[in-house]
Amino acid sequence: MSNLQHVVNAAGAIVYRWNEGSQNPDEHLDDPLAGLEVCTVHRPRYGDTSWPKGKLENNESWIHAATREVGEETGFPVALQSHMTTVEYDLAYEGKASTKGVKKRGIRKTVNYWIGHPLDDDAAQMRGKPFGPVADPDEGEISGIDWMTPHDARKALTRRDDKASVDEFVRRVRDGSAFAVPFIIMRHGKAEGRKSWHAYDGLRPLTPRGAGSAYAEAREIACFAPLDLYSSPWKRCADTIAMYATQTGQDVTMVPELTEDAFADDPDAAWAALYATMDTCASRRRPAAVCMHRPVIGGMIDHLREICLTPALAKIVPGNNPYLPTGHAIALGLIPTTDGPRITDIQKVSPIVY
Repeated sequence: MSNLQHVVNAAGAIVYRWNEGSQNPDEHLDDPLAGLEVCTVHRPRYGDTSWPKGKLENNESWIHAATREVGEETGFPVALQSHMTTVEYDLAYEGKASTKGVKKRGIRKTVNYWIGHPLDDDAAQMRGKPFGPVADPDEGEISGIDWMTPHDARKALTRRDDKASVDEFVRRVRDGSAFAVPFIIMRHGKAEGRKSWHAYDGLRPLTPRGAGSAYAEAREIACFAPLDLYSSPWKRCADTIAMYATQTGQDVTMVPELTEDAFADDPDAAWAALYATMDTCASRRRPAAVCMHRPVIGGMIDHLREICLTPALAKIVPGNNPYLPTGHAIALGLIPTTDGPRITDIQKVSPIVY
């Protein structure tokens, strides 16, 4: 057994853009690689070329660190999409093209990478408050950035793990999954107990703990920069997603079919309503978030499994009641198909409350 310890955690992203024309993948269906560029950074400390990445701060999630570090190293804001890959190596190999003759330090570094894209100014400003501060680029850490084709990036990147990730990225570009649009399903924060609440259930409010976790979850949701927000109109759901909407100045569309009572009366109508929001998200390529109740989420699980692209992915869909803890979410990566939206990626999105 290895004596290496997982003591350094870092996160980053493969950020893409097209150098001409629209940034909508639907405008590049004939050849999505034509004009496609990815962003690399130069690090003077190591004399290498790598993907933008950096260490997690205290009380920071992987997804938030990836989003923040890319912003700090490149100077432009990004939104995350699907999780890309995880690499692990001894810290002594940092910045090295070859490990031959390099003595291990016994410190293990784990790096999680996502696929991401630059945000326009309006979207970046909108999500700024819930996301939090991002430092300006440090010239002592990053001496420059380059946009280049995936083919050129594979030659320029120093580490073999980074070169290998280009191949996986290109594979996803070709099958369309690189451009999956985030669709976030949230469960409302902790609410007042049913037994102690004697008024209409739709007015049952969040507890202070529930409000705190909802506020913290907004910081995580901001990493995906959703443009469309939906919710059950019941207070505990509406107040949970309002933690994000209020800070960004966005409106929330209430979906009556997603209340607990409406779901109990007509589960098919609830699924139809949720599916419609997913279809809009995928077909218009607009990231979205929806807040619902535990019973409603549970009733959607089998439907979600049915639209997963692979059986392996279907197994990742939460399988046990309560499916999601209060105040937590899952981010689905959706792509449009002739048969409707299909799920290509599933991520847990959890608030860090401390």
